Amino acid sequence: MSFKFAIAAAIAMTGATGQAQNVAVAPRAVLYSAEGTKLGRVEAVVANTDGSPAAVKLIYRGKFITIPADTLSNGDKGLKTSLDNAALKRM
Repeated sequence: MSFKFAIAAAIAMTGATGQAQNVAVAPRAVLYSAEGTKLGRVEAVVANTDGSPAAVKLIYRGKFITIPADTLSNGDKGLKTSLDNAALKRM
């Protein structure tokens, strides 16, 4: 049973990393919330040891916040996070 759990965990972790690698993340890219609200521009990209994006940093409501790369996708207008406005305000 634990072997199946280990395989499932490995597959789940691979899926999250794969999603972040397919997203075009660059400094100064415009980022939108899940509701489509413009959050601001990416100030910095935090990379994993293999060079893939781990997170992005931006100034939101007067402070730096870090948004995990596994929440990012390519939207119609630019980069989009799956986090909603309420979650972002709690950061």
